[in-house]
Amino acid sequence: MWNVVGQTSRSARVLQDPLFDPSANRPTWTSAAGLESCPTNTLWALALGLLLLAAPSMRAQTPAKEQFDDLAHRAEAVLDSRPEEAARLYKQALAIRPEWAEGWLYMGGALYQVGRYAEATDALRKGLELAPGVGTGWALLGLSESQLEDQDQALADIRKGEDLGLGTNTAFESAVRVRAAQLLIRSSAFDEALAQLQPLSKHHDNPPPVEEAMGLCVLAIPDDMAQLSPQRRAVVDLAGKAAWAFASQHPDEAAAGYRQLLAQYPNEPGVHYAYGLYLMETDLTGALAEFQKEVRNNPKHWPALLVVASLQIRQGTPEQAIESLQAALKIVPAKYRWMCHTELGRANLNANNLGAAIGELENAVLRMPSNANVHFLLAEAYRQAGRKADAERERTEFEKMKVQQDPLGVPALHPFGYSGKN
Repeated sequence: MWNVVGQTSRSARVLQDPLFDPSANRPTWTSAAGLESCPTNTLWALALGLLLLAAPSMRAQTPAKEQFDDLAHRAEAVLDSRPEEAARLYKQALAIRPEWAEGWLYMGGALYQVGRYAEATDALRKGLELAPGVGTGWALLGLSESQLEDQDQALADIRKGEDLGLGTNTAFESAVRVRAAQLLIRSSAFDEALAQLQPLSKHHDNPPPVEEAMGLCVLAIPDDMAQLSPQRRAVVDLAGKAAWAFASQHPDEAAAGYRQLLAQYPNEPGVHYAYGLYLMETDLTGALAEFQKEVRNNPKHWPALLVVASLQIRQGTPEQAIESLQAALKIVPAKYRWMCHTELGRANLNANNLGAAIGELENAVLRMPSNANVHFLLAEAYRQAGRKADAERERTEFEKMKVQQDPLGVPALHPFGYSGKN
């Protein structure tokens, strides 16, 4: 079987991609099916190296075997140095052997290198139809789709790749997870973005985009770094370094970073929210004070309002929580309104306002029927209201879902790893 062995020159085009680490070598990759090792130098090709050495059934002889082998070896030889030519040669080889999964995937990788993302996406999809069990292939497909602004499909394919396995190369894993986090940040899904980044904390080194994404998450900024002013980028940079130090188990560095953040930028939007997240595990009273400062300084910071309300419920002041949540409901993005209704239901339940609690929780179920915790809370509300059949129905729904889901994930309450959708 044709294999990629040894080291090759780096591809300048891939190395220009800020998601990729130019110092990374291609280590050994294995797929769920147990693919052979393939060390090389270019990050995307590293991802493909193993994923493409798929099943023995793909080695069927053809009458044009010599021509096919010549084209395959010539494509391999220029894969890193001349990816455009490599893509052309792979296309010719695939005309002879269209069932060659690794050829489709290598061609997709070469096309991705030269920025021909629509063609790359088509080639990768064809390869994955033939070899669907390779996680790195799905992840690379998601990266390509993300360049076409197909965010939902890109995230779905990246998650499929994560489920199947991203391999052992930390640079590729970082590229995939940072890109997924960037897409989620754009839609204000800060909790899910943080969950994408959290697994990277086990690695010793991570490229600057990891810290930048962390900074955007903990400040709750749904923008790309390029859209921010120089001062705002400096705030994101400092917040990201502090948050990443905390997530990667460097407490002294994290504490110093947050002190510096507060000293230099006490009035910047999101700073007190970020510090409140940091305090959540050790000082809930102090965390609540920071979140309340954020709301006073920046009344439209909806994640801060949500976490203030949740802490108020926890501290036994549901009436105050209801006020905070009603304010949040006016400004929260549409995709998070179900959270407001859920927390309003919980606050009214604690305040013994059963009718209001049931109404809010029924609204939440309509908006997010797949969340187990909402069904649990609604079952409890029905039980307290004496509606036994309704309570049993919701309890049954909860039991069906709980094995697959985490509890309700309010973004600010899961600062380093809510994984409800990952």
